[in-house]
Amino acid sequence: MAVSARKDDELNMNCPECGAPDALCQSRFDEFLALEFSEPGSYGSVHNLTVAAYMVQHSSRLTREGWLFERSLLREFLVDGKSPAIVRQQSRGSLDSGKRPFNIKSRTGQRIIGKSEWTKTILDVRAENAKIYCAEIELWARAVLDDCEKISGVG
Repeated sequence: MAVSARKDDELNMNCPECGAPDALCQSRFDEFLALEFSEPGSYGSVHNLTVAAYMVQHSSRLTREGWLFERSLLREFLVDGKSPAIVRQQSRGSLDSGKRPFNIKSRTGQRIIGKSEWTKTILDVRAENAKIYCAEIELWARAVLDDCEKISGVG
């Protein structure tokens, strides 16, 4: 009985990284990736923001350098107005994993940031249609970037 109760508690926990209720963020992320890949011309137009915002909020998946890189991508997309194609072209040589001087993915699973109260999470994104979805992803990504400005000690 105690093992069953513990599993129920784990299922009902908020995500320790983004604070999403019941830790449903991963399943929503997977759902959104499938949607973006199934309709790349509409839903997929914000794939770059979906991945970067999610990864920034889930820093245990990244190295410190990887987290800073994902945060810089959000800034390039949202503040500088660069398209994913331009960013890829500008960083083609430096992002090749054989040439890159850092790893993006974490090998330890330790969080880079301690923040767990974000203004918005992926669960706040509505997806009734592509227009609403794209606007909501952009709002979420902007909130993540704004929240990052308040995080100290990362760089």
